[in-house]
Amino acid sequence: MGKTASRGDRPSGALVSLGAALLTFLLGAVRCNGSCDQVIMSNSSKNGTITSPNYPNPYPANTRCNYHFQGEGKERVQIKFTDFDLYMPHEGIKECENVDSVIGFITIKGQRERLDNFCGSQLPNQIMSNEHRMTVIFQSFGSRPPSVKGFRAIYQFVTNFGIPSGRQDPQGVCTFIYNSSEVSNGTFSTPNYPGVYPRDTECHYLFYGKSNEKIYIEFAYFDVEGVPPCLSDTASDYVEFSNFRTVDRKIPRHCGNLRPTKIESDADFFRVSFKSNDKFDGTGFEAFYQFRNNPDPFTVRQVSAVQNKQNVHRSV
Repeated sequence: MGKTASRGDRPSGALVSLGAALLTFLLGAVRCNGSCDQVIMSNSSKNGTITSPNYPNPYPANTRCNYHFQGEGKERVQIKFTDFDLYMPHEGIKECENVDSVIGFITIKGQRERLDNFCGSQLPNQIMSNEHRMTVIFQSFGSRPPSVKGFRAIYQFVTNFGIPSGRQDPQGVCTFIYNSSEVSNGTFSTPNYPGVYPRDTECHYLFYGKSNEKIYIEFAYFDVEGVPPCLSDTASDYVEFSNFRTVDRKIPRHCGNLRPTKIESDADFFRVSFKSNDKFDGTGFEAFYQFRNNPDPFTVRQVSAVQNKQNVHRSV
């Protein structure tokens, strides 16, 4: 899996303060000049909205707006579109090229990579950055009918990767703990579900049952980009299952669009791991889990023997 580029030595506090002050000054200057560019920093606003110019009224032609999101530490940028109506001169335009569009960009290995292009009137999937920053660009071209109103989106700087269940392990980056002493059943999902999961991301879901329990897992939805057997030479994202904290070689990786069969743990611990590379995307998975009592086989045999004896007695 690809890794993000190192940011080198941490700058001094004075340099950080100077940089923040300069950024604030420039942002104010841009707004005074009437530009639609924005720099949104998590230390000023953890959530809010962005829109096309004049929204919900028609946006101007030949316009380009840059929305730069800058988070901190383990934060990720999550964008949820709530309204989307851009002019499309005709259907079937490949990858929204040379038409009014919204484009998401992330940084991988120090290089800016395009996450996706959105155009037309279909509401896009929500998106998430692979690190603490993201850029969204809105661009419009020539004339258009007066009815199109542009877009509106909600942004959040999140540390839980958009995973609402489980208890996040503060010692990890994307590790979530499910303990039967806290909740006996529920759901878990990939980051940003039901939107596109972030690239270059690794998450672990750790299930801890009581000594007499097993973990049962069933997938309701599965879309993890890859080609079985989901190895690195095919640039596949994958989901991995294990009865241990290390690799469980008897259970193969899973990727593609086919849901895995129902899963039963061997004992009271189970691990699910998700790993995405820096190349392709999918909408991930959602799964149900349940902790169930694991009957003692010796006790079951004793009960069966008593029942059989009673049945024989009745027949006599």
